[in-house]
Amino acid sequence: PQAQASARRMPSRSSSSSTLVPGWLAGTFAGGLLVHCCFIPLWVGCIVPPFLAVYLLFCGGLRMLAGLALIGLIVYLDFGITVRWRPWFMRLIYELNMTRYYSRCELRGALDAVKTERNLFMFHPHGILSVGFVCNGVWNRAFNDLASPPAQQKAILAARMGDPPGAPWRGTAFMIAQNLREWSGFFKVLCDVSGRLESATRQNLTRRMAEGRNVGIIPGGFEDATLHVQGRERTAMSDRKGLIKYALQHGYALTPIYTFGESETYATFPYLLKPRLWLNRFGIPAVAFFGAPWMPLFPRRNVPIASCIGPPLQLPKLEKPTPEEVSKWHAAYLDALQALFDKHKGECGKPDAKLEIW
Repeated sequence: PQAQASARRMPSRSSSSSTLVPGWLAGTFAGGLLVHCCFIPLWVGCIVPPFLAVYLLFCGGLRMLAGLALIGLIVYLDFGITVRWRPWFMRLIYELNMTRYYSRCELRGALDAVKTERNLFMFHPHGILSVGFVCNGVWNRAFNDLASPPAQQKAILAARMGDPPGAPWRGTAFMIAQNLREWSGFFKVLCDVSGRLESATRQNLTRRMAEGRNVGIIPGGFEDATLHVQGRERTAMSDRKGLIKYALQHGYALTPIYTFGESETYATFPYLLKPRLWLNRFGIPAVAFFGAPWMPLFPRRNVPIASCIGPPLQLPKLEKPTPEEVSKWHAAYLDALQALFDKHKGECGKPDAKLEIW
């Protein structure tokens, strides 16, 4: 019943008859698969071009020239250009709809309480692909309809292929690891074109908060991914107090979002946890994973995914919060996250699940 109520509160689809993709592809499994086929290689393979370039340099002859050209291209994409965002690209992803890759992938919870400003969306857990963050957050039209200024969404839905770059995106800014966002060549171009994927640095976060923008982030980061064990509900949040401090300084609300099913999308190598967590300190995602049998890089699609949104926890605005005040509100957020988990675990098929907060 709650899922049905949630569905009724979701914004309706555009009534526009013109689409950017054919009907057999729009909002179908084929469309969701196509987006995964484009995005996953860019994400997982972002480390391949630099290694390939170095290899070619040592091959000599024309291959060495190809290696030099590849290095030049990587440096240019990473440091020499920033591509402006294209509204039509977002509309294209909306119409293809990544969520249709999965047997079920939906938003639930306090959808009618989602704020359009001064809110920090905290996505848990990271998992491997970060299905909740990626499919039900960044690239999800329904979520952005709820959390972004209506004018921005209208501009996307009216965009046409080949339109010039739009005005800067003023909706939710989604923060990801800086080394993934800035130093990944072709994946950086994807982030630029999206207009909404930014580096999770203190400077970016505080700048967006000063603007009153909504921000989405996975607080557990690479540590969450390292902790991933198939079937275990884990998230790293016990010592993540920096985000709480920034939220207090800007009077933000904290909205917990927990994705059930994330832990089932990949099997992982669960051993040597301590040295792998040590590698995380250097920004290295120390994970080995296996997903769908037919394509191990892809997540298992027969897993029901539900990203449950909790009510926002409003923080006071404190210009210089004390360590005690930060700890107090950090504990309050952990309680809110635990309450969200306990409320929805039964309806999401995991009545006996335990949330492990590391």
